[in-house]
Amino acid sequence: MIEKIIRKKIKEYRQEIIDTLCSLISIPTVNPPGHSYRQCIYYLFKILTKWGIDDCIITSPDEDYTRFSLIGSYGKGKNSLHFHGHYDVVPANAQKQFYPRVNKTRIYGRGSSDMKSGLIAMLFAIRAIKECGMKLKDKINFSIVPDEETGGELGTNYLMESKFLPLSNLGMLMPEPTSGAIWNANKGALTCRITIKGKSAHVGLQHQGVNAFEHMVKVANSFLELKNDIQKRKTSLKINPPEAKHSVILIGGESGSGDNFNIVPEKAFFTIDRRINPEEKLVEAKNELIQVLEKHKREGMEIEIKVLQGGESSIANTDFPLAIILKKIITQITGKSPDFTLCPGLCEIRFFNNRGIPAYAYGPGLLEVSHGPNEYVHINDILNCTLIYALTAIRLLT
Repeated sequence: MIEKIIRKKIKEYRQEIIDTLCSLISIPTVNPPGHSYRQCIYYLFKILTKWGIDDCIITSPDEDYTRFSLIGSYGKGKNSLHFHGHYDVVPANAQKQFYPRVNKTRIYGRGSSDMKSGLIAMLFAIRAIKECGMKLKDKINFSIVPDEETGGELGTNYLMESKFLPLSNLGMLMPEPTSGAIWNANKGALTCRITIKGKSAHVGLQHQGVNAFEHMVKVANSFLELKNDIQKRKTSLKINPPEAKHSVILIGGESGSGDNFNIVPEKAFFTIDRRINPEEKLVEAKNELIQVLEKHKREGMEIEIKVLQGGESSIANTDFPLAIILKKIITQITGKSPDFTLCPGLCEIRFFNNRGIPAYAYGPGLLEVSHGPNEYVHINDILNCTLIYALTAIRLLT
């Protein structure tokens, strides 16, 4: 009976869900650097206020662009389930991605998959519960944050460190584009920029200079040797595709050197992006990189390392009540039993898992199209996830 009532209400929302998602996609919340954050969060704030759902805006200062988060709740009680998501998106492949395109089955645009469709589904799930008059013995907390795409320091981490986020003891659910799986674990990440300094000189007097590029090549070769060892490591957790079981080190995602072809380069740089399985520790991964650099420093090289991003891996048990209920509801609505798998990248479930709050990700988007030039989401998947989120909350909170 409850499913029929909620399903009917969500069916009534269909066109409004599509229109709201299209409006959200058209707000270019590009990160970096953090464009249109204010516009986006106030748009969502007005929607929730109109629906009569308690929410408030939290700002976190930044030198370039102020960060805005939205937090709120529905229901009463000392126990709570937490809905969580981010509204920032990676830069577009073309400006037209911010002009959403709708056909019979799909919505195209930057953020359609990752993860504005999931945000809309969660918010409409709360609305459906409210408008259907469902009595919850406990409550739903929610947070909508910026900066997930760059590590979450001024988003989720700021809210937690400043104690704006309640520690929801019934767990956290977020709508990442999981391609039909449930992510109960995530890889950690360590991203660094390595800068090698030399001394400039004219090509005809290159003996008077120190070639930073040549030194960089030696350092990069040392990391290639380390890569052979790192790539032999595998996680024991299930992950799709299976090839992603390996630990990862990407060398030279960004690189550069010099000012002109006839000048000895006085500076050279390259990046390292390390993705860490749950069996590894972030501090150990960082020490591995530092040991390579220290060896070359002892040879006389001048090297600097700047950490651009750091995040721990995490894991939540699959026998927690939220996990069991979520899997049952997904199977009931979609006809497919989802696997619990490891997220192949960094994911904000880590902020909750590592504070003792079991956290899971499941969303309408597809990981394989997220961040790409033809990012899209299936409309039916959005509607199904809206129903799944609502029924999961009802089952857990009644």
